[in-house]
Amino acid sequence: MSTTVVVVVVLLVAFYFHSRRNRQRLPPGPKGLPILGVAKEHPKTEFWKTYAEWGRKYGNIGFISFHVLGRRIVVINSAAVAEDLLGKRSAIYSDRPFPAMGGELMKREKSIFHISYNERFKTYRRYMHSSFNPNATRSHWPILQKEARVMVANINKTPQNLVEHLRRNAAAATMKIAYGYIVDNEKDYFIDMAEESMRVGSLASAPGKWLVDSIPALKYLPDWFPGAGFKRQAKVWSEQLYTQLLEPHEWVKSQMAAGTAEPSFTSRLLESRDPQVSEAEHDEIVLFTGGAIYAAGADTTVAAVKAFYFLMMLYPDIQKRAQAEVDSIISKERRLPMMQDRASMPYIDALIQEVFRWTPSTPIGLFHCTAADDVYNGYFIPAKTTIIANIWAMTHDAEQYPDPFTFNPDRFLKKGGNGHSVQRDPRELVFGFGRRVCPGQHVAEASIFMQMVTTLAVLDISKPVDKDGRTIEPEIAFTTAIVSHVKPFQYSIKTRSQEALALLMQDIAADA
Repeated sequence: MSTTVVVVVVLLVAFYFHSRRNRQRLPPGPKGLPILGVAKEHPKTEFWKTYAEWGRKYGNIGFISFHVLGRRIVVINSAAVAEDLLGKRSAIYSDRPFPAMGGELMKREKSIFHISYNERFKTYRRYMHSSFNPNATRSHWPILQKEARVMVANINKTPQNLVEHLRRNAAAATMKIAYGYIVDNEKDYFIDMAEESMRVGSLASAPGKWLVDSIPALKYLPDWFPGAGFKRQAKVWSEQLYTQLLEPHEWVKSQMAAGTAEPSFTSRLLESRDPQVSEAEHDEIVLFTGGAIYAAGADTTVAAVKAFYFLMMLYPDIQKRAQAEVDSIISKERRLPMMQDRASMPYIDALIQEVFRWTPSTPIGLFHCTAADDVYNGYFIPAKTTIIANIWAMTHDAEQYPDPFTFNPDRFLKKGGNGHSVQRDPRELVFGFGRRVCPGQHVAEASIFMQMVTTLAVLDISKPVDKDGRTIEPEIAFTTAIVSHVKPFQYSIKTRSQEALALLMQDIAADA
């Protein structure tokens, strides 16, 4: 039987079962074409914006539904619906989709990003919480402060390499926390390997890229079969991703054996095995949790801080107001701000919230999946439905955030007699929902805070000018991926305070 005939038969079978399910009252949304669904009309870029538009078009009830090649997808555009489903009904909505390509064929069932909601997942969460809860996060503050100081010194020296310096900061901080590994050079073996693995993971999980994700039966084709190159690719990528986890993990074990290991997430867990768990199982759990720290934290913090630099360039008055709050500490204390100052810096806190709201780093988060059939507000949501939380739509909801496309930190300053902001803290949205909320939230916030206040103390960020002295206006555009970045932009970065720069260099020298 030819490949074409096999594909047609499988599609017809999928369509049959899809039609049977469609007899139930599914949530509203674009119908698309038979078999294909919305495959042809699904946008290629910034699809979170299209999802929000579809939500307004099809009933404006906070969620929509459609299918792509028989794969049922529900997109949640409303924070209230997200809380109902992902929070209050988390027993049903805490699974992850397990796509054929990026999941099964690449053997990612134990990855913290793909694992089902099971006992192994609960152990992962427990280990992560022990190191990254609000109190435990304080032990990481010195690392985050040191790396933020080094980052700003590097940017001051070579501002044309802004993005490289942001990436080095994120890599150095996460590798030190996860493994006690110190990044000394711009080019580092472990960092290069981790960056490549993140690229591979993004390719393997790209929605709509792999036909086998829509027609899982194709995974049974022999590796040598014409058109089965995706299986050979999956095998190569699977080995690569596992190596990326294994090598730094084994490096920590060798350092521990030699008595030279720096304290880290991995070393602490390896030293404190639960006697009810075998050594091999415990080692594997630590392997997967430690490896998740870099993947979860590095790219998201880079995206947030890059957006901060972009926004300070666009809004010089907001930059000056934030700098004034930072300068008040420098003038009083003759030092740069530290993490302990965060509670006394309300405008900086409002600025962080507005950066998160205006440009969430993960606009559609990581997908959830239903573990069982469910009915919500009269609509049927089948088991194994992919659930997408459209965080971008939630943070641009005009009812929650008036004038949502305007960047305005004032919206989060405390107002009224109760001392609360009149608008919802976006940190309740951007770090996920329910049992899948990001366990590293407090470390990420602390890292971003330190990078922001150190930058504001030392640097001025402005729009560049061309050779004729005319201001170059930047384009506001974003990449389309699980982690969305501001697209490359021109800028001007200069030293704004020699006093702050001197304090910065003193701090770096003291940490050396």
